[in-house]
Amino acid sequence: MGSADVGIGLRRRPVVAVHVGAGMVLLVAGIVALVVNRDDDRSPIAALPPEASHIHGLTVDPVDETVYVATHGGLFTVTGSSATRVGTGTIDLMGFSLIEPGRFYASGHPGPQDDLPNPVGLIESRDGGLTWQSISMSGVSDFHTVTATGTRVYGFDGVLRISDDSGRSWAEGDGSIAPAALAVAPGIPDTILATTDAGVAKSTDGGQSFQIIPDGPRVVYVAWADADTVWAVDPDGSVHASFDAGNTWERRGDTGARPQAITAGAFGVTVATKSAIVTSTDGRTFRTLAVTG
Repeated sequence: MGSADVGIGLRRRPVVAVHVGAGMVLLVAGIVALVVNRDDDRSPIAALPPEASHIHGLTVDPVDETVYVATHGGLFTVTGSSATRVGTGTIDLMGFSLIEPGRFYASGHPGPQDDLPNPVGLIESRDGGLTWQSISMSGVSDFHTVTATGTRVYGFDGVLRISDDSGRSWAEGDGSIAPAALAVAPGIPDTILATTDAGVAKSTDGGQSFQIIPDGPRVVYVAWADADTVWAVDPDGSVHASFDAGNTWERRGDTGARPQAITAGAFGVTVATKSAIVTSTDGRTFRTLAVTG
């Protein structure tokens, strides 16, 4: 299975660039995206195809900083000015999570070409998303959020489920939690954050109980950068940061659009919105990596 550059064969519409101070506004296919470039960074911008506009998950490979975009129509990568489909599969990838470079967990629904049950349960790729294999819950679960560290895996399919053997068997966690997103602390399997209607909830006992963090933001997506640093984004696109493992938070900046996914790491924070994928080292000033639509 190979990969094809999604830019080839697409009908390109005119791109109009209007300079505004230190930034630039791009009018691409009817989408307005604010591109903020630092003086020392004039990076190229990729264009994701329409079938990749509905984004469910996002991660950045820590080795080469390739951005992986899990969408309703399959997996794509963004590198420089190129947006490329990974393989030929069109799995509707939900609960997309990086385990280690080149290895992912996901869930969701198979596309027309995919020989997988519906829903797919927990699936795994060990070749950078080219191929996927079923691990468990095939035909049973559509995990809308999955997060893992080591052999510990958390997933939510209407029930919070916890695995200590890399997703092969499951136990149930706190039945009162209904998270939009889950994020486990890297290397600390018992510490997990969940975004809920009541605010950010935290568990330090492996998902057996959660407590709402007092005065925390009402965010929809959350991601750990390291054992202390957490990034989150609210439904309006405002970005929030915690530097004490999610116990206290501060508002940093704004992506300017409704978010679809978030990831974080040593590079800072990267957010997929309805119109673009943007990244920041400080959560205040964002640079556009790709436009969608």
